[in-house]
Amino acid sequence: MKTKAVSDHSFLKSPIFLCGMMGSGKSTVGKALSDILGISFSDLDTLIVNQEGISIPEIFESKGESGFRMIEQKLLIQHAKSTKGILALGGGALQDQQIVDHVKSYGWLVFLETPLEVLVNRLKSGRGRPMLNKTEVKNLDNRIENLLKERLPYYHQAHIIIQTGSSSKKQVAEQIVKKLKSYEA
Repeated sequence: MKTKAVSDHSFLKSPIFLCGMMGSGKSTVGKALSDILGISFSDLDTLIVNQEGISIPEIFESKGESGFRMIEQKLLIQHAKSTKGILALGGGALQDQQIVDHVKSYGWLVFLETPLEVLVNRLKSGRGRPMLNKTEVKNLDNRIENLLKERLPYYHQAHIIIQTGSSSKKQVAEQIVKKLKSYEA
């Protein structure tokens, strides 16, 4: 029987909030980080779906982007206070300065910075991503680039920025642990 290697996470005094564009690997890195540290992992989009009882695309369809963002903001504010482990944020969750400041006041904000080309390649299918549903493949890179430009000012305020381009999820998670250990020391 194979057992998980769990490191000593007693150095960690605050929760971890993962931010970045859709397709940056927040959920997969979050799960790997959870395995390494032996702490819980949650995904804000999953919390929204569980609360609303319908999928993210259905929320966008019935309530529009602004309705979705209101739900997302309320849940993020609520969960930032109570999160004990890792919370992966939606790509557009950091909507304004107040949200960024709020999240940073409760824990470590970690930005998974992924090159545009990698994001475009990962997001080509667009399935289940309301912000891309009506974007034609030939315009996908422009759409992602525009969203990234809008969001970078918020992402770049993270305590920790990790370049994820060619690294595996485990390598990215290990980089986060290394930085957190030095910051928490």
